[in-house]
Amino acid sequence: MIEVKEYNSTMSNDLLHFRRQVLAEGNNSLISDKFNPDNLDGKIWCVYINDILASISVAESSHYTGDPDAAVRICRYHILKKYRHSHCGFRMLPYQIEWAKNQQYKVLYWTHDVKNRALNALYQHKKRMTDPEAKQFFEAEWYKQVQFDKRWLFKVAATSDFLQYVYYIDLQNENFIWVPAKSATWQEHNGDL
Repeated sequence: MIEVKEYNSTMSNDLLHFRRQVLAEGNNSLISDKFNPDNLDGKIWCVYINDILASISVAESSHYTGDPDAAVRICRYHILKKYRHSHCGFRMLPYQIEWAKNQQYKVLYWTHDVKNRALNALYQHKKRMTDPEAKQFFEAEWYKQVQFDKRWLFKVAATSDFLQYVYYIDLQNENFIWVPAKSATWQEHNGDL
């Protein structure tokens, strides 16, 4: 059984156990000095598989791009290796989209390393997963609304050389032209870096 749940403090022991597993898998994005689940400007979603916390994803106001009232960033996504083919990210996104719309954000976005060809191909609508269960996600209206921003690359810090492609959904259907004030490297591209 697979369930998507919004995080609340009664799930803190599950999250603590999950964090330990994530760290053992080599991901330090959930360590306590970087991430406090009970004090963030956003919301956490969790996927439980057979009552085990298998994946989380966070929607945070986008302080990175300098427009936290307009943009919300999907980040801190992790899925335990044991559950990698259960499509947890795709399962959480509809909930995150609905929440962000209700919060009156104009754009919801996420980023991926320019070198991650497989994930980038999925979000650029160039390929689909072959798993028959994944078909439902590629036919979903929200997936069809995912846009690939070819105007700029996301750079989390000025001192970093780590560049990421940007994917977004216009939440209010207003043809919103998003022009982030920070973390943007303005460089037109076709997704072939």
